[in-house]
Amino acid sequence: MKRHFLSIVASCVLLLALATSASAAGFALYEWSARGNALGGTLIGRADDPSAVAYNPAGMTQLDGTQIALGVSLAAPSTDVKTTSATGVETTTGSKDAVFPIPHFYVTHKINDKWAVGFGEYSRFGLGFGYDKDKFPGAYNVYDAQIKSFSLNPNVAYKITDRLSAAVGVEYIHVDVAIKKKYHPLLGGTSKLTGNGDGVALTAGLHYNLDKWRFGVGYHSQAKVDADGKTKISGTNDAAAVGAGALPNGKYDTSTSIVLPDMISFGVTYYPIEELSIEVAAVNTRWSTYRNFDLSVETPAGDKTVAQPKDWKDVWRIGVGAEYAINDTWTVRGSYTYDEAPENSKYVDYMIPAADRHLLGAGVGYKINNWTIDLAYTYIIAESVNYDSSVSSGVSKGKSENGVTHIGAITVGYAF
Repeated sequence: MKRHFLSIVASCVLLLALATSASAAGFALYEWSARGNALGGTLIGRADDPSAVAYNPAGMTQLDGTQIALGVSLAAPSTDVKTTSATGVETTTGSKDAVFPIPHFYVTHKINDKWAVGFGEYSRFGLGFGYDKDKFPGAYNVYDAQIKSFSLNPNVAYKITDRLSAAVGVEYIHVDVAIKKKYHPLLGGTSKLTGNGDGVALTAGLHYNLDKWRFGVGYHSQAKVDADGKTKISGTNDAAAVGAGALPNGKYDTSTSIVLPDMISFGVTYYPIEELSIEVAAVNTRWSTYRNFDLSVETPAGDKTVAQPKDWKDVWRIGVGAEYAINDTWTVRGSYTYDEAPENSKYVDYMIPAADRHLLGAGVGYKINNWTIDLAYTYIIAESVNYDSSVSSGVSKGKSENGVTHIGAITVGYAF
């Protein structure tokens, strides 16, 4: 049985990097385990399963032996965009149906009473959506976009006292981007930007155990990502494009650099009785690092800079999650989370609607012998967003509404 489980783990580790995207406030993701989803991410103070690697690595000192967990969240976002043309004609376009996988994998090992180590592969950033380019009036801004990422994150934790533990780690982040838009309203054609880049961040955590209380702090530092790729223009009129000072059909080397935000999490957990725990958690994501998304495009006439100001703000994500152990086998969970949007209303576009979100999570855990199976469902409601017309960016006056995301998740764990 153990050998079979390890073979599954080996296969899943290879697959984890293949697809990682979903909708999120900004483009940060917090879906790091099924139990974490059900509890709205309130595993900062608890930090008592292998996903502590992502939420609060200091909690690894609570875990005995060697433990492994792997799973996936499946996110299905949808929204409607209502636009109003210059002549007053209203058009409503719904996003395409799609399901985006967000995989995760963790392994922890307790070396002795003081030291523990762990490794995680998960995603902290992602985005995915699509609209019919021939029906969506905003297609000149964007009609299809995917940001995929995965993090590789080893950590080491040390038990300073019987109550206090600390941890540090390094996080390697890989990001892939694909953005499609209509090229030019007069010249026709489409533009597709693809690229990838890498960055390195530091991680840290603190965990304190005080009788019926648990206190936790988790931290992910900023990461600068330098990305290189191609801009492909196709289907346009070459002669007309050159005459208009635009780029003709072809592939052009493109590069950009962004600073992904640091993230600090706080959690306080209370156990009124042994079977019940309630945690309040807050995450501060410092999106003020995201000032612009400028592209440098190499053209026959020299480098061309495409300026795209963002000027985002720091935001909070606040949630409460409760967990009740019915018996030694079954556990039930529930949560509510408020997720603040970081976008600047001056620069809102269709790629990342500036919508605050409300998350309702529920789940169940099953334990038998050394195995655990966690299932979760999250229902996300995005508030409506108004758009001002911007001819230069291809944004029409209107609003984004009926934004909903369904997320189902499963995590399977084994303790050796």
